[in-house]
Amino acid sequence: MQLNNKVVVVTGSGNGIGEAFARRFTAEGARVVVTDIEPDACARVARDIGGVGLACDITREEDVQKVAKLARDTHGRIDIWFSNAGHSGPREPASLQDDATWDLAWRLHVMSHVYAARAVLPEMTARGEGYLIQTASSVALSTQADKVAYSVTKHGALALSEWLDLHYRPKGVRVSCFCPGAMLTRMLRSNDLPDDHPVMRSALTPEQVAEVLVQGIADERFLILFPGSTLLQSLSDKAEDYDGWLAAQGAPFR
Repeated sequence: MQLNNKVVVVTGSGNGIGEAFARRFTAEGARVVVTDIEPDACARVARDIGGVGLACDITREEDVQKVAKLARDTHGRIDIWFSNAGHSGPREPASLQDDATWDLAWRLHVMSHVYAARAVLPEMTARGEGYLIQTASSVALSTQADKVAYSVTKHGALALSEWLDLHYRPKGVRVSCFCPGAMLTRMLRSNDLPDDHPVMRSALTPEQVAEVLVQGIADERFLILFPGSTLLQSLSDKAEDYDGWLAAQGAPFR
């Protein structure tokens, strides 16, 4: 799919990679609807790209419906819904974490995608065309030993994307799951890693990440990964020797 003249909703687009996506999609000719939980950031990005925006909490289905209504009222339709917003959560290597952390991770990384699908699939299937994109994480194809709620719910996001693809691609709705690696965003910097840490040195800028995603959308790939990613090899290793794969895992940010 080409982005020119497409109406695209991007959640979590007030900063970080979401903001980079909104700006790059606009440069590609898309009409972008910005939404973020931070009102000032949402308004700033919408103003900068000449689009519309709505500050809301996408873990609430009624808020997702409000964003969909804004997009339809402004542009008449929704071509692409990009469920990008996420939250890393605290590093607790030896903890199952508290209920509040689990609840937020579940609602943001899984249920917000469900709410988006409910909001747009009827119109997309009626047209026989549309695109759903979910940001999961490289963690969805591996694991993260120091963030259990994040790891489990990102696996859930990938599983949901697979289910949506199986059921709706035959009806004309393309589905992609974006599983990025390390990115130079507030989420990564919240881990307090030194600048010379291998993860920080290998992290892509938001603009580089946007380029990867634009190419993935053009190719309509289900699984969009960073160039040179070893995640598929990790999946192969896991299938061949699950015990060995588990033994090789560790907390990546220690």
